[in-house]
Amino acid sequence: MLKKILLALFILVIFVLIPPLWIMWQDFRVSRQTIDDIRPADKAVVLATKAFEFGKLNPCLVARGEAAADLYNAGKVKKLIVSGGISRDLQYSSHHLQLIAERKGVPPAHIELEEKAGSTYENIVFSNQFVEDSPRVILVSAGFHLMRARWLAEKQWPDKDIQVYAAPYCSEPRGGYFYTIMREVGAIVKNGFLGRY
Repeated sequence: MLKKILLALFILVIFVLIPPLWIMWQDFRVSRQTIDDIRPADKAVVLATKAFEFGKLNPCLVARGEAAADLYNAGKVKKLIVSGGISRDLQYSSHHLQLIAERKGVPPAHIELEEKAGSTYENIVFSNQFVEDSPRVILVSAGFHLMRARWLAEKQWPDKDIQVYAAPYCSEPRGGYFYTIMREVGAIVKNGFLGRY
């Protein structure tokens, strides 16, 4: 009986505790990068999230848009691709990302809109047409999200030099950081089963 309990505890640790801890470590590691750590690239692809939370512009979307604008303003990229279709709040996330970047000084002519994506996988697939002529690309999103985004991008864009840049810390306003991390674990597993890496 003791062996069965120990085996169950071992399985619990391997499958329930280690994946979230690993994602949190990756989040911490990538979020420590500064703009100075980023090599110049052709374009940055900004991965959207829901535009509004509780009737206000989602702070996580704002963080991503401002981080991308900071890259542009620092001369690290020549153009921004803002990717996001209509989200659960019936808003085009990409349009709001564009407005955020413009408010931070990015000229409208240097922002391209991808308006169909409803998931991270679609962000990458539908942004392909915008990065075809760009050998160096930077993905911009929340730190916890960038590992999966990079895996998806490496499969879809095998000939590109892909960097990641994390927006300042943000997690789902409704569920907190732990909820966000557990959702990311599920998304990693789902995309793995679908053969997207």
